[in-house]
Amino acid sequence: MDDDNLNMGDVAEHKMNTDVFGIVVGFMGSFVGLRVSPSLDVLWFHEFELRPLEDDEYTPPAKEAPVARTDNVIAFTKAQKLRANSKTKGAA
Repeated sequence: MDDDNLNMGDVAEHKMNTDVFGIVVGFMGSFVGLRVSPSLDVLWFHEFELRPLEDDEYTPPAKEAPVARTDNVIAFTKAQKLRANSKTKGAA
């Protein structure tokens, strides 16, 4: 990949809004077709609005580990009150 030029298949991002990034899929004059992530729509930008990304430059945000909740656990091995005015005897 050249420093100043975008080629087909390069990953590029918008200079002003880095949330817009994708793969270069076409050229039309000074416009560059970018298949943006995650919608996979092809959007057209002027070539000066985009900058190429290196392979190791973009890392997607890590998902947060889910927090284990203990307040909503029901043990079905013993009778429990499901509601204050429940008429069942431990049955779900």
